[in-house]
Amino acid sequence: MKDRIKLLMLVNYIPHYRLPVIEKIGEIYDLTVAHYAEAPLKENTLFKQIKLTPKNLYKFKFYKEDIFKLSSNYDVVLTLSELWTVPNMLLGFKKRSFGLVYWGIGVTASYDKSFDSGGFIDKIRMYISNKADSLLFYSDYPIKKHLDFGIKREKLFVANNTVLVEKKIEIKKEKKHFIFVGSLYKQKKIYDLLHAYKEYITFAENIHPLIIIGDGDEKSNIQKWIKDEKFEEYISLKGHISDQNILEKYYEDSLACISPGQAGLTVLNCMAYGVPFVTTENAITGGEILNIDHNINGIKYKGAEGELSQILSKLSKDNAFVNFLSVNAQNHYFENRTVDKMVKGFKEAIDYAYLTINQN
Repeated sequence: MKDRIKLLMLVNYIPHYRLPVIEKIGEIYDLTVAHYAEAPLKENTLFKQIKLTPKNLYKFKFYKEDIFKLSSNYDVVLTLSELWTVPNMLLGFKKRSFGLVYWGIGVTASYDKSFDSGGFIDKIRMYISNKADSLLFYSDYPIKKHLDFGIKREKLFVANNTVLVEKKIEIKKEKKHFIFVGSLYKQKKIYDLLHAYKEYITFAENIHPLIIIGDGDEKSNIQKWIKDEKFEEYISLKGHISDQNILEKYYEDSLACISPGQAGLTVLNCMAYGVPFVTTENAITGGEILNIDHNINGIKYKGAEGELSQILSKLSKDNAFVNFLSVNAQNHYFENRTVDKMVKGFKEAIDYAYLTINQN
């Protein structure tokens, strides 16, 4: 294998939480990232960038640029497995000189559709994805479905989705508050949390405040709700925070992160800081909910009326249980879900694609 494989990543944009992963990939490969984000990325990154110009037709996305011609300048192309991005999904149907990797959740999942609810759409995705040399998933969940579809096991790889947390903090024996971290949208069932918290206050022996960190469509409505209920003493709304140094201060005093409607990358961020994650069994997820082992490193509940308020009450008065969950959550992150482990999954899929295309 050549010393520095020329790698092209085709993505929509580079979110702040993904940058550490991409930079580590840039340490291994001669990496170029092609995206169409308007906001400029910081300079002096470990990779080159190409700005793409998208053109939309209904749900479908095309580009002003010739994606196949661009891809032909590289040894391996890794692209998001998004059905609606037509040029990227057609790369496997052409005679090509580059290895091809499709990367994604592996099943349907979005704010509007529950995890693994795609049905026929997923079969279309698997048919198209099988034209690639390797497939890379956010978790190992989709592997069985792809095997059942007839895709060879050796071309299926996993880079468990995660975020970068480098320092393993000491877990406090007694914690001060509950926390919610994320965008404030109705789909996340933030009002389920508020109503459960209101009920919890009426009977809990030890009342712990709730800190909400996030911004979004419901921010002003939530502020009004807090004011109308006269809960300013108990609930504080901090707005969006992405600085890990600031978040760490909130996490280290958190009994648990409560998010009834969504279990995304915040699950991993919480676990790294020893914060158990509490969510419903059918929460919106890209597979991150699979990290939660019920009553071992977090809590998954059915969503019945009154259930969440009882969970809040139990966590408020049972320090030993909170500590048990916290230690297990943090160990799970540092033993299984570090960024280095995610990058290892990328490397395995990319190297396999490179070797496959050069053996044919």
